[in-house]
Amino acid sequence: MNNSYSSAIHHGLQPGDRVLTHKSLWGIIKHHSLYVGMDADWNAWVIENVVGEGVRWTRLDDLISRNGAITGIERFYGSEAQRNASINKALARIGLPYDVLSYNCEHFVNDVLYDQRKSQQVEVFGGLAALLLAVVVVRNL
Repeated sequence: MNNSYSSAIHHGLQPGDRVLTHKSLWGIIKHHSLYVGMDADWNAWVIENVVGEGVRWTRLDDLISRNGAITGIERFYGSEAQRNASINKALARIGLPYDVLSYNCEHFVNDVLYDQRKSQQVEVFGGLAALLLAVVVVRNL
């Protein structure tokens, strides 16, 4: 067997699970991808949205090699039909471009799982940026 198979089995991944890895130093920013399953050669696959490349297929071991260990998993608890619908939505989005503010990796996974293009990370960091800007403006008055 291979590393992607071993990682998927070790973490008990099922199609439709959200896989989290670090995207930044100290894990401040998380990378979100969607586990879609194994192929006939026992390679485990995710679909992710990557800067400069957009939504694409990635072997799980390549994701881990690039970003480090899996740091979290959000289990998919819907029905089998809902699970399949989410995977089909992810497949239909392959090739869509990455946009840090409106369609990043978290937007992508929330889009296919919940039909909501939302990113809590963008909301939090956007709020912090606005607060810092306000402090700078007030201090310079």
